[in-house]
Amino acid sequence: MPYFISPKVLFGKGALKRLGPEIKGQGTRAVLITDKTMVKYTGKIVETVRNAGFEVKIWDGAESDPAIEVALAGSRVLLDFKPQWVIGFGGGSAIDTAKAAWVLYERPDLVAKPIFPKVELNLRRKARFLSVPTTSGTGADVTWVAVLTDTAEHRKIVFVHNDIVPDISLLDTELTVGMPKALTASTGMDVLGHSLDGYTSRQRTDFSDGLCLQAIRMTFNWLPKAYKDGKDLQAREKMQNAATIAGLGFGNSNTGLSHALAHSVGALFHIPHGRAVGIALPYSLEYIASKPPLPNAPEPVEKLGIAARFIGIDATSDQEGAYRLIEKIRELEQEIGEPLSLNEAGITPLRMQRGKSPAAFSGYVGGKKKSS
Repeated sequence: MPYFISPKVLFGKGALKRLGPEIKGQGTRAVLITDKTMVKYTGKIVETVRNAGFEVKIWDGAESDPAIEVALAGSRVLLDFKPQWVIGFGGGSAIDTAKAAWVLYERPDLVAKPIFPKVELNLRRKARFLSVPTTSGTGADVTWVAVLTDTAEHRKIVFVHNDIVPDISLLDTELTVGMPKALTASTGMDVLGHSLDGYTSRQRTDFSDGLCLQAIRMTFNWLPKAYKDGKDLQAREKMQNAATIAGLGFGNSNTGLSHALAHSVGALFHIPHGRAVGIALPYSLEYIASKPPLPNAPEPVEKLGIAARFIGIDATSDQEGAYRLIEKIRELEQEIGEPLSLNEAGITPLRMQRGKSPAAFSGYVGGKKKSS
């Protein structure tokens, strides 16, 4: 793709203090969308937005693996309150819920059939969007993606449109300190999946490559530290930055096989998305490294060999580097307590037989991006 898209990213020490001047004078009402777990952590962001001249309404109806119905409920709150800013606060599910609710607020004509059209949405006639991620993994704070669940069909629906890239992403490291070890580990594997999928995507560019490589290296360097000591603010900050950098990377290329597999597994068996990505990632990389490249796609072995050297792996060839990188991924997963297989994640053959749908991943719907 011949362009690069990104919100304004506020990060580092004092990022929250810089938010007020960014939004002051741009309205009088804001709605913050979050879930019932994270609502108790909204105090500072709500105070900041109120001090910038806004009346703030909080809606905590977001859920893990949000259903289409949840997004519709959020849109009704927005239609009633009529905000000029919509704030997605929490993990990827909360931010995706807020994104979808925002679209349906701007375009209530889509409510009857909430599928984002393959045309310009013409958003921001009513409100702008602020994302405040509290986990370090999804990249939802900077991307054009919103993932919802069709509960009736047991599948994930991935809405894609360039218009839903947030206006501002606010990275407040202290919000990630309370993440438990398991969440730190699984969301960290999502960062690695985004980076490696984006780096080997058919739609990769010179711009996305640099971001993906940096996020790969940061994840290997800092995820074990964040996992071992959740109060290590430097490790938390580095992983939060890595998550957003990876989001910008794959947001300007695409994801790939590991994410397609992870969406299917997540929709059927409801394991955390990052964990599903981590399980699928080594296998998907082994697969693409064993096959000839697709037309107009990068040579996967060469790309993985470059990535291996970039993170300090010694290898005499790209092939050796690729497989040493894959082995290093498995070593990282063992270090942070993540499963290496579906069986280790508790998904046994008997449980697979009870799955209700073999087609759990619907693909991308709408927008300018296409799956690789």
